[in-house]
Amino acid sequence: MAERKNPVWQHFTEPTSGKARCAICNSLVSMGAEKGKGKNTSNVWSHLKRHHLEAYSEAVKERDERGAAASSTQPTVVQMSTRYTRSKKVDLAIVEMIATDNQPFTVVSGVGFKRLVALLEPRYSLKTDKYYRTDLFEDVHTKVENKIKELVTSDNAGPYLAFTTDCWSGETESLMSLTCHFIDKDWQMKQIVLNVKAMDGSHTGEYISDMFLSLLKHWDIETERVVLVLRDSGANMIKGMRLAKLPDLSCSAHTLQLVVNDGISSQRAVADIVAKLKSSATHFNHSVLAEQRLKNIQKELDLPQHRIIQSVPTRWNSTLHMLESMLEQKRALNVYAGEHGKISVLTADQWALVDNLIATLSPLEQITLEMSRSDSTISCIIPCITVLKMLLEAEGAKTRGIGTLRETMLNSLKARFEKAEKTRCLVLATLLDPRYKGHALAPGTLRNAKDWIKEEHATLSEAAKQKSASSEGQGQEDPKRKRAEEEEEEATGPSDMLEQMYANLLGAHGPTPDETDEEEQQFTQQLDQYLRELLIDRQKGQLVEWWKQNASRLHLLAPLARKFLSPPPSSVPSERVFSEVSQIYEKKRYRLTGENAERLCFLQYNLQLLNWDY
Repeated sequence: MAERKNPVWQHFTEPTSGKARCAICNSLVSMGAEKGKGKNTSNVWSHLKRHHLEAYSEAVKERDERGAAASSTQPTVVQMSTRYTRSKKVDLAIVEMIATDNQPFTVVSGVGFKRLVALLEPRYSLKTDKYYRTDLFEDVHTKVENKIKELVTSDNAGPYLAFTTDCWSGETESLMSLTCHFIDKDWQMKQIVLNVKAMDGSHTGEYISDMFLSLLKHWDIETERVVLVLRDSGANMIKGMRLAKLPDLSCSAHTLQLVVNDGISSQRAVADIVAKLKSSATHFNHSVLAEQRLKNIQKELDLPQHRIIQSVPTRWNSTLHMLESMLEQKRALNVYAGEHGKISVLTADQWALVDNLIATLSPLEQITLEMSRSDSTISCIIPCITVLKMLLEAEGAKTRGIGTLRETMLNSLKARFEKAEKTRCLVLATLLDPRYKGHALAPGTLRNAKDWIKEEHATLSEAAKQKSASSEGQGQEDPKRKRAEEEEEEATGPSDMLEQMYANLLGAHGPTPDETDEEEQQFTQQLDQYLRELLIDRQKGQLVEWWKQNASRLHLLAPLARKFLSPPPSSVPSERVFSEVSQIYEKKRYRLTGENAERLCFLQYNLQLLNWDY
């Protein structure tokens, strides 16, 4: 029936095979043959042209229009290739969107999403969620993983890396996070999420040690490159790092949480006040009616219409925020208690204690926030602790009534950070931070720091020389030279060979004593020069940018700065990863496997880090 699409058949019929009858003059016209390749419409067109010119012109015009339309809709090879490439890009963009925005794979089945895609790209054909979840998702993960492996190589990240790790337990899975921190060759501070690994069995120290080392092995990271691991204070985590024989440190933010908890629980009056306010906050956070009533009272008293903040056990500063919100709404709370009851009313003296408690805890929150910033390093720990001790030792109007709490916090702070100025990495990081240098260190600690940094320089210098010698030794030998040595060896007698071996054994290896002394002297001069220079602004100064600008001038100190300024002061980066995990494990994803959850967390962070360029 393909021939019937020809416009000539508007004026002809085919009563018998091979014969066409003209509908205008009723003439029979031969079609060349009854069937096969010989059968055509050439005679039919000729008849129409000779006898019915007007009908012929209309048929030709319609044929040309159909041909033009067909040629415009028929894609060329280039157009087909472009469409295919475009389709693949859209496929990737959808997978990247699912990972970046924490969307379930079933989002592609949604009516609204289908309408949006059809509007934006009508020629694109949406696939099933299984296609995006299996083949394509795994391919994207593999490519991003390979890109991250390139970033953490020693050529880019330097010889030393720092890590944070933490554990999280949900309803269906337990996960272990691992983030990597370093200052790259371009003096950019980098933070990478390496893993959010599903955990099986009991989370013992042995299990954590084995798992941590297996993760490092997966990323081709030798344990010698680990400068520090930041972890929480759990006994199993501490044991795990000890068994792995890795340098580790407790999270400073967690330690401050313990200091605050020690202080609040030490004074009965303060603990009772906090307990009462927690109960009141719970009342308003669990009752819509109570919240509405409080809002009406706030309007009448012309108070800010803020919600009452509920404290949570894992965030000590949430207790501070609760106290601040309660003090702000003190009048509204008193009115609410008088009209509706159900909450405890504080006395004037108790409200005064709340005010003083806020004044004591606020500086600790500022310190906690500083330690939790993404660009913070361990260099801030010793200065922050020193300042906190000074604050807790000071007395004034805002310290009345909470003396026991402040004293307990001070003693707890001293005890928990007792070894800070004896910890080499903390001391050297402080020394190499141009905002602090030796000013934040005690005189005895500063003397130790100078000795330690010289030892570290000697170690790095020796490692660099060994690496250089190894690289030279691995070069290909000149065949002609090798043959000449073999011929010389054949001509040499046993006695001469023996003397040559002694010469090799007893010959000079490495720098002479004079060269070593000269290098040490140069390093000492550079260190003294650095320490004599003015500090940069503590709040506005960018320490990594400062080192970038001064790396060539202080070339002996710069490698040590890259090493000791890379670790963060807390394990907060790992905790932030788990805030994403809680969004991934939502109701729409209750069947999500641990493996896919790990990959989604990995991509959610690292796609943005790489700017979707992998």
